[in-house]
Amino acid sequence: MKVIGVAFSARKGGNCARILRFCLQKFEEKGHETELVEAYDLEIRPCSHCEYECFTGNCPINDDVPALYRKAIKADVLIFAVPTYGGHASGLYRAFSERGQAVFKSYEEWKAFKEKLNFILIGNTSSGGDMALHEVLYGLTGGESWPEAVLLSSNEYGGGSLRGNLIEHPEVRARLERFVERIIQRG
Repeated sequence: MKVIGVAFSARKGGNCARILRFCLQKFEEKGHETELVEAYDLEIRPCSHCEYECFTGNCPINDDVPALYRKAIKADVLIFAVPTYGGHASGLYRAFSERGQAVFKSYEEWKAFKEKLNFILIGNTSSGGDMALHEVLYGLTGGESWPEAVLLSSNEYGGGSLRGNLIEHPEVRARLERFVERIIQRG
């Protein structure tokens, strides 16, 4: 099984990447192939300056989004780690998500992609972490299955989100181990 983790953070090597590395290591321990992608290293631009060419499958924006979708489509499991900025899911995630309308040619293709998705949202509930989680999940309405999802709040563990040390808390690691187990059980 191929597992890809994508950190949609504007900060390289922060909480999202460190948490994904931990999760991917758990998959590797079970014999699965893994890969970490940091959106920080990619050019991800939002929909803009077009005439809805996406509806014909020809998005005029030339960036890394199509390649990231191609990579994600080939995976068996996807884990997206998304930080909360200003009470919303990160702009990198939202731009990637909206650009998907130029990728999927049918509802069946979208559904197959959606069934691979799992989310780790990182954000304090006092600053919209819970709303960002709902924002991400709301984009996946329709169908019978829902992704595994976990919201991690640094306030809950006595830490600050800017230090990037959320993974060092034993309870966070325990929650993530259960998260990985649920994904594996879903098969």
